[in-house]
Amino acid sequence: MAQRAAAALALLGALLVAAPPRGDAQALQRLTVLSFDLGADTTTPHVDVPFHLMLTLRVRERVSQIANLDLPGLSQLELLGDERETTTTAQGTQYRETVTVVARDGGTVTLSPATLQAIDAHDGKAKQWFSNALTLHIAGAASRAMANAARNVGAALLWLAGIACLVVIMALLARRRRSVVRPPPVVAPSPPAPPPVIFRTPAQRAQDALAVLRAERSRSAAIAVRAAMWRMVGASDGETLADVLRRTDAHDRITRELLVALERSAFTYEQDLHGAIEDACGALERFIEAAA
Repeated sequence: MAQRAAAALALLGALLVAAPPRGDAQALQRLTVLSFDLGADTTTPHVDVPFHLMLTLRVRERVSQIANLDLPGLSQLELLGDERETTTTAQGTQYRETVTVVARDGGTVTLSPATLQAIDAHDGKAKQWFSNALTLHIAGAASRAMANAARNVGAALLWLAGIACLVVIMALLARRRRSVVRPPPVVAPSPPAPPPVIFRTPAQRAQDALAVLRAERSRSAAIAVRAAMWRMVGASDGETLADVLRRTDAHDRITRELLVALERSAFTYEQDLHGAIEDACGALERFIEAAA
């Protein structure tokens, strides 16, 4: 029995929570809304010039007054007056409310829709109707807040200009009193003397080359000695033997034999490398004896 009683109480509580409050529904009018409009006699009013907002509601029922109707928020406008008129005919009732307002600031003002709460006569349910929103473009001078801000900025700029002038005057006075001490001229150190150029004779260069070739009898050593002798006669590494021989005096047989022997030691095949290096060493010895 206790379980059944608890279940019944729970069911009753759920029904009470789900059921809508009857008092609020009975306080609303039962209406058939035909139109609900928010307008103005001008959408481009001027600052400090009054104008009118008109809220018009048409319903099918014949009633003496309209309840639960709320105007949009008018926080951006100044309210000067409010007139309400209810007209009843055989076709129903027209409610018209005229609000006189004035704008103190320029710019764009958007008014939210007006609202109406009533019982819809079609289905008997409580509903809320909305009018259209309304956008106003206020023409005229800049807002007072902007004007005050401009004045404040101008005053701040004047103060800053005065402070800047005072700082400049104080700096000029301090500069006159303080003697200017010029630092001594900086004398750039003289550049170090270049190292002495050591001139080596062709015989000495040939002796160096011979020492290298005797110490290392390899192709790389032969190529290095060939490059050194090429530079000795004024030729570059990229020139061929024929180019270098054209630079050499045709009567200088010992130099021409040395160049040919070095070319052979640098580029001969492996089986001939040892003999070619020996011939190059002999050619270097003869060059040294002739140049001494």
